[in-house]
This record gives sequence, structure tokens and C-alpha cells, in this order.
Amino acid sequence: MSAAPLQILDLGGEILLFQHLIPAQQCQQVIATAEKVGFEDAQILMGTVDRSVRGGGLLRFDPQDPQQDMMRQILLQATQTIQIVLYQHYGIRFPEIENFSILRYRVGEGYRRHVDNLLLASRQMELAQGIPTRDVSLVGYLNEDFQGGETYFDRQGVKVTPRTGDVVVFPAYYTHPHTALPVVQGTKYAFATWLFY
Repeated sequence: MSAAPLQILDLGGEILLFQHLIPAQQCQQVIATAEKVGFEDAQILMGTVDRSVRGGGLLRFDPQDPQQDMMRQILLQATQTIQIVLYQHYGIRFPEIENFSILRYRVGEGYRRHVDNLLLASRQMELAQGIPTRDVSLVGYLNEDFQGGETYFDRQGVKVTPRTGDVVVFPAYYTHPHTALPVVQGTKYAFATWLFY
């Protein structure tokens, strides 16, 4: 069976869904490697774990780890496709890619309503440390054999059901608060990265 062709859906409110961007076999490779490397508790802000806000596991890529290079190459190829489409769509290049993270959510775990462009307690603190502003968020789904776990944009009234190989792309700003709804059954795997210029 051949892979389905890439489709790009405009879900409204500047939310794009890249369907079938990453082949299922590659998604499985990423999951298997991530499980082998291992996860830490997911954080909110930098260095803060608050399981009442965000549950689940997080694997931040280590560029010095050769076993993670395959994962990085798969996700980088998908992200480069998105960068091209964003340039065609908006006329703005987003050449910088933040380091990839793999996310794992088990039953009952999710991420309450949040925005993606604030890593420290204030933007001033980020500027003082030279942390760039995230402009575009990418959340990619690595599996779909679970229930729940949708990405919900309450202001836009958009709910994205995770499908293997799909990537949802949206502004990382206050205009797009979103929730990773709790997983009801199974385990959800996803990846996240951010683009900026």
C-alpha cells in the first residue's frame, strides 16, 4: 500500500494542517528511538514541572547523541517542507528551527490551555538571556492508536484529531491559546518545534 499524498488544509484562523507529511513507518522509527533514549517529566516554562498544568514525558533532542540523528533528520525534512509552504503562503521566511522535542502523553495526561511563545516568566527575561521569540508552532502526530489527545484551539473553535504523520501549524502568539486534551485510552506520541526569523 502506498503512502497517501500530502494535503494541506486551511482549518481557519491561520491554522494549517499538513496531512500525511511524515510516513507512518518513519513515525514508528521515531517513537521506538525515543522510547529507547527515554523521557523526562514535561515542563512548563523552563525548568518548571507542574503536573496539574502539563502531564506527560518530554525528550529534548541532544545534537551530540548519534542515535537521535535519525529522528532529527526525519523531522527536519518535514519541517523544511513546512517552511517552503509558509513562505509561499505568507511571503515570510522562517529560517530558524528550535530544537525538536518528542512528547509522550499517557492516560489522563495532557497540557492545559497555554500559548507557545513564552518560555520564562516574562518576555523581558527572555530578551535578557538572548532567547528568540517563537513565531510559528508545529505539532506533529506520530501515532493515532489512542483516544482523546486532540489539540483544541478554543478562540478559533478548531479541534484537531491526531492522525499519524499529520502536522498542525499555527502562530505561536497569544492569539492562539490551545490545549492538548487528555488522553483517554492508549499513549499519544507527538513532536513539537517552533520557527522564527
